[in-house]
Formats: sequence, C-alpha cells, structure tokens
Amino acid sequence: MEEQTTQQIPNRRQRRAMLKQQGILRHLSKLPFLGETRTNFRAKNLETGKQIHSNLTERIEKENADRLEVILNGLKIDWEQRGFNKKEIEMLEEAWALTTIKDKETYREDKKKAKSLRKEAKNLLASRTK
Repeated sequence: MEEQTTQQIPNRRQRRAMLKQQGILRHLSKLPFLGETRTNFRAKNLETGKQIHSNLTERIEKENADRLEVILNGLKIDWEQRGFNKKEIEMLEEAWALTTIKDKETYREDKKKAKSLRKEAKNLLASRTK
C-alpha cells in the first residue's frame, strides 16, 4: 500500500493571518457583533475548528494504534523465541495491554492483574521446561 500524504491543515493563527490578508477580518470588525453575517461566520469557524480537531484526533489515535500493534507483534515473536506457547502468549498479551493502556479508574487493579498474568505464564513455562 502506498502511504497517503495529507496536506498539513493550517493552525488557527495561520488561518486568521490568511483572513486578515484577504481583508475579511477588517470587514467583519465593522459589522455588528450579534449581526447575522458575523454570527454565521463565527458558527462556521467553530464548526470548522471542531472538524479539524476531530480529524487530527482520529489520525493520532490511528497512528498510536498502528505503533502499538507493531510493538505487540515484535513482543509476540520474542515470546515465541523464549518458548512460550499460544495460551501463555495470550496471557502475556493481555498483561501487556493492561500495562500499556492506562485507565485512571482501574489502574491498580490492572497492574495487579497484569502482574499475576505474567507470573502465571512464567510458572507455566517453568513447569513445562523442567
């Protein structure tokens, strides 16, 4: 697959500089604040800003998910080389997911569960290799 290069979206400062250069801000400043034209312009800007933010958030989340998937695949290969079987790798994968993605409400419980899963996988490997 080819990587799609997306054009960088100008930030708020750059967008306002473009509006100023085009003379739009000067024209808007002469209109009443609660007038229909100025209100519509503000609403449109607000909607555009929300859309830009959601697109950026989605892109960052996708990049993070891809990065974590690559790391996890590398760890799986490493665990296979160390001699873990499929069941133990699933346990280690769950433990890794619990420690990598942090949730404020369940952080301590996740940490304890991950520790017990890693310990159980290690014990299963040790009992099998004896």
